Amino acid sequence: MANYKYEYVANTIKEKILCGVYKAGSKLPSIQMLAKELSLNTDTVIRAYKWLESEHLIYAVAKSGYYVVKSTDVIEEGATIIDMLTTSPANEVNPYKDFYHCMEKAISLYEHKLFAYSPTKGMPELINILQKHMVNYQIFAKGQDIFMTSGEQQALFILASMSFPNGQNTILVEQPTYPVMLETIRVNNASVIGIHRTANGLDLAELERIFAQNTIKFFYLMPRFQNPTGFSYSNRQKKEILRLAKKYHVYIVEDDYLADLELNPRNDPFAAFDVDNIVIYVRSFSKTLLPGLRLGMAIIPKPLQEEFTKRKNAIDLNSSVFSQGALEIYLRSSMYEMHIKRTKAFYKEKMELLSKECKKELKNLARCYIPSTGIFAYIEVEHFSAESFIAKLEKNGLKAMSTNSAYIDGFAHSEGIRLCTCKADTQSIARAVQILRQTLLDGDNHSV
Repeated sequence: MANYKYEYVANTIKEKILCGVYKAGSKLPSIQMLAKELSLNTDTVIRAYKWLESEHLIYAVAKSGYYVVKSTDVIEEGATIIDMLTTSPANEVNPYKDFYHCMEKAISLYEHKLFAYSPTKGMPELINILQKHMVNYQIFAKGQDIFMTSGEQQALFILASMSFPNGQNTILVEQPTYPVMLETIRVNNASVIGIHRTANGLDLAELERIFAQNTIKFFYLMPRFQNPTGFSYSNRQKKEILRLAKKYHVYIVEDDYLADLELNPRNDPFAAFDVDNIVIYVRSFSKTLLPGLRLGMAIIPKPLQEEFTKRKNAIDLNSSVFSQGALEIYLRSSMYEMHIKRTKAFYKEKMELLSKECKKELKNLARCYIPSTGIFAYIEVEHFSAESFIAKLEKNGLKAMSTNSAYIDGFAHSEGIRLCTCKADTQSIARAVQILRQTLLDGDNHSV
């Protein structure tokens, strides 16, 4: 029972959202309209909307009104399915309004550049600000080494397809690894082998054996909040991996896609420890900014730059100048710092809740690996097929991903699932863990 009128209003709207009466992306009644309809004053409706906004169920658009956040999908009347599969940033932390302002500013500031060709490696103005920005991550790159790409994926595709000065031709990947990177390797018909990665990192003796016995041109890895596990390396392991890579003339391709979510300022990327120019640093602005921006950056060692430029030029001449201009203005202002501060708190809160619920509900049922932040968590499901378990979860109202697609064909691995917190609100996370618990218990009962 609601104690206050605004709670009654908020709960009524919330119920309509969960039941699909108000669908994702739809506009809610205006404050004045709802106040008149319910015979309430506008302050009560404002308080209700603010409460729903704090619960990440709705979001405000200036001079327009309030809209429903897409956090769950209706599957049948009176039921919802929780989305812990989708990896695009949550609507409530997307900086739509700020970035729209930056796009308008870019048109006025760079009007003669935005619709013309730009250098293949990127707008000089953006590269200049990125060079300064990367110092915050202890990366002191020269502007001439920074390349803008049409999303991080373009940089990875070029690297997988090109020859390297070490004369070697096999790509080493963590197991599991980013599934799209595996597809990129397959499309390029590149030779690939894997090394098992755990929450504690790599077996360094195994890594040295692989380096010594194979022709590894580069080792592709994610240093922190790995997709699909959420695992991160310690600084000690990073330094050891770099030492071995230097010894065996292997390049490191570092995919630092969630650098902005790091909570510990002492957790530096591989590139911060690289004194031998063997790290190729790649990152995206999709997961913590706007996925449709389609901008990535790569810091390319000098021996690789000519081949990288040639292939980049053959693909698209230059990445979107409009997006580059808007990003340059966004980074130069204080808006980016404010957005990252807000986004860090947002995902940290979600992971803390997921960790708390998993410890309480899944103890002795499954191995759970929940990082302190990031967007991915990993759960091993012993005695189950991950694919069949995923199907049962969806039937019970939860979408997640099997990690089978993150492994090279034939690589022995545990059965596991990936949970993504991007689209799940706090209530959905608690309910998702309950669904996991019940599905695990049902499976155990059937196996007896």
